[in-house]
Amino acid sequence: MRRAFTIVEIIFVIVVLGMLAAIALPKFKEMLAQADISKAKSTVTAIQSGLQVYKNKHILLGQDPYPSTLDSDNDHLFDKVLPHAISPSTKPGGWSKENDRYIFHVDGSRKLVFKYDAASGRFVCDPDKTTPTELCDQF
Repeated sequence: MRRAFTIVEIIFVIVVLGMLAAIALPKFKEMLAQADISKAKSTVTAIQSGLQVYKNKHILLGQDPYPSTLDSDNDHLFDKVLPHAISPSTKPGGWSKENDRYIFHVDGSRKLVFKYDAASGRFVCDPDKTTPTELCDQF
């Protein structure tokens, strides 16, 4: 005599797995977004440190303490203050540039917008309608 699962048992297992997936997937998606935000924090800290190194070096040379822009062209972001330039990308976890604004793409709908002030050497999050203030508060 062969023993097998009944169709009711199989359907029950599928329903339970579906419910677990419905609970886990949104949490996993938010966890990925938080990882991308942590990546952005690390990059912003590196940019701010790079600005300090640039300032110290150029003050000793009697030059302007801060660069007029953070990158030399649109294909290499932050190459004036970071040892390795960042390639522009609009995918989640990527950086892009629009005019004088640097944009970190958290996910499809959330973005962090940063502005660089060459006079003061400040690189800060700039809340607007696409950047929620609570996200900027983390920087």
